[in-house]
Amino acid sequence: MKSAPIDQTEIEKRIRGHLDELLALWWAEQGQAKNRDLDLIAHVLPCGRDRPIRVLDLCCGPGDVGRAIRRVFPKAEVDGIDRDPFLVSICALANRRERIAGQITICDLQESNLKAVLTGPYDVVAIANALHWFAVKRIGSLLAEVRALLRDGGVFVFAEPASAGAAFGAGFREWKEEQPARYSQANWLRFWNTANAILGYDHIALLGSRDDDHIDEDFSATDWLRLVEKAGFRSAEVLLRDADEVIVAAVKT
Repeated sequence: MKSAPIDQTEIEKRIRGHLDELLALWWAEQGQAKNRDLDLIAHVLPCGRDRPIRVLDLCCGPGDVGRAIRRVFPKAEVDGIDRDPFLVSICALANRRERIAGQITICDLQESNLKAVLTGPYDVVAIANALHWFAVKRIGSLLAEVRALLRDGGVFVFAEPASAGAAFGAGFREWKEEQPARYSQANWLRFWNTANAILGYDHIALLGSRDDDHIDEDFSATDWLRLVEKAGFRSAEVLLRDADEVIVAAVKT
């Protein structure tokens, strides 16, 4: 990702008065199923609700996952890490407003090692719809780094796009075309056009595109489970599956 023409302090200054507007547009862009997904992720965590837990919102964006977990675990400390200074600013402002303890870090994890920039152990590492942006060769090492940051018994949970396996792919795609669309291009443009107007520059142009070696649309739920198990996790389980994505959780043992 290219550098923004203004620094982090200035980004936060420009968006501070527009925080609720940006969050509302972001939630519209994310689709109606997002609330259900985050609620499930938060509620399945096998942690005591009344104890202080450490959570890493990995590739946090505006911080949806971390805040969803914090609502269920009110004593949780939530760290966030992401490469995008604009989305990180939304996360930092929203988390501070809700008095959520934790550190927010800007870092491009395509090249950096998690253990070099974060200090574990964490009870939970959660991520929503970001792993598929990484090169296939990077995901294996990234998952190993996630495991290293977790305490024994800690949980890794994620939501990612997934198709059906090759034997069922054609029928799955036919069925999917008949389901309500999760995302809207109009909502995506509405969010980013508003962001660009508030920031005063074209932030979309800085984002770049996914690596050519990224996980493609034919990656299945079984493929995700295999990646997680290869990284050393056990008890990996599919918690939810719909037309667009799969939610998987696994335990470090």
